[in-house]
Amino acid sequence: MTQRILGALSRISPRVLLLAMMLIVSAAAFEGWFLVLRAPWGEYRRLAATRESLAATVAMSATQQGELGRLTAELKELSDRLSGELHAPAPEEQLAVSLMTELDHAAARKGLTLTSVKPGARRQVLSFEEIAFEVSAQGQYLLLCEWLLDFERTLGRSATVTDFTMRSIEEGRQVGLTLKVVLYRPLRSGAEK
Repeated sequence: MTQRILGALSRISPRVLLLAMMLIVSAAAFEGWFLVLRAPWGEYRRLAATRESLAATVAMSATQQGELGRLTAELKELSDRLSGELHAPAPEEQLAVSLMTELDHAAARKGLTLTSVKPGARRQVLSFEEIAFEVSAQGQYLLLCEWLLDFERTLGRSATVTDFTMRSIEEGRQVGLTLKVVLYRPLRSGAEK
């Protein structure tokens, strides 16, 4: 039988034999790819895609953690500043004394004279208590203007000037200023109007 196979192969042209061998090798390579290499190659590609996805997620997570930390610090700073501005001394007498002290120190730094501080009306505005004070001071015009510009730093953002009047005194050498300052503080639970 071997003789007959060799005889048949010797009658075939070398080109056909080469083509048949290439076809057999190609079929074996295709079968090897399909059965042996395709599954690991697909797994490798899936793992590479997963690694890239996880790297992007970790980078985004680090960025979000940094942003979250920054926002937390900003929220704490705003909360501290707001609580510092809104928590005025509980009794009204202490509030008036504190206001007079702050205004007097600020006026003295500018070379002005604080002539009076009178408590005014109190009323509820939304969830805040509005406490008015009438304040009078005298001094040079530009110094009074600087003193007014520094009110936010002196009294905080919870204070507002709602009305003011300037008049010349001592034959124009000094100016008298009368203004209405309103402080806002949060209502305590159970507070009356």
